[in-house]
Amino acid sequence: MYENIIVIPYRNREKHLEYFITNTVPLIQRYLPNSKIVVVEQNEGKLFNRGALLNVAFREYKNKTKYFFTHDVDINPTLECIKDYYMREVDEVDVMGIYTSQANTLGGIIKIQDSTIHKINGFPNDIWGWGSEDKALQNRVEYYQIKKEENLTNKEEHPNFLLRFNDVDDRIRSNYHINHNKQYNQFKHLSKEQKLEVIMSSGLNNLKYTIVERRMVHDIVEIIKVDI
Repeated sequence: MYENIIVIPYRNREKHLEYFITNTVPLIQRYLPNSKIVVVEQNEGKLFNRGALLNVAFREYKNKTKYFFTHDVDINPTLECIKDYYMREVDEVDVMGIYTSQANTLGGIIKIQDSTIHKINGFPNDIWGWGSEDKALQNRVEYYQIKKEENLTNKEEHPNFLLRFNDVDDRIRSNYHINHNKQYNQFKHLSKEQKLEVIMSSGLNNLKYTIVERRMVHDIVEIIKVDI
């Protein structure tokens, strides 16, 4: 049983992953003992699907950890950040947004209990391309009345807490407006019953994936390459 599984959704960011393993993993090993980093790598051929990749790790490590972190590969915490935020306890009825978007949705880095992410059915599996999966998770958290704690946001720089790379823009926005409209505009106007129907229509309960390769690249870093 792990204390923490830190999940990185990933594709074609070799330099960022190398930096993370070299600089951030030693801090995690020292200050967050009994943790594992799980890099879920999406195979080529489809638009990137951040939510489904995170769901793969939630499924693979269900009942094998107390906490999950969702963690983008281009964000690296300082020691101060790890001590102030990563090490905090989070209750079953809470989710901690360590580093979130300007809209205060649940992207970037969050910490949540294993039981809580499964209660809300994880992320939708049908958000292909960039954007809106973080709002979808916020919608699910709010539906189940999970308290959302917000801390650092990308409204400003946080040099004492984070090093973030902005040297790659590979966001494919072809589905952005459709996904944005569903999660930001349509969902809030649904009835309680309709919201639950949407939540249960796509998520951990019907996730489909094939593991292409699974390997350890460091003492505590596993890469799971998948077709989704």
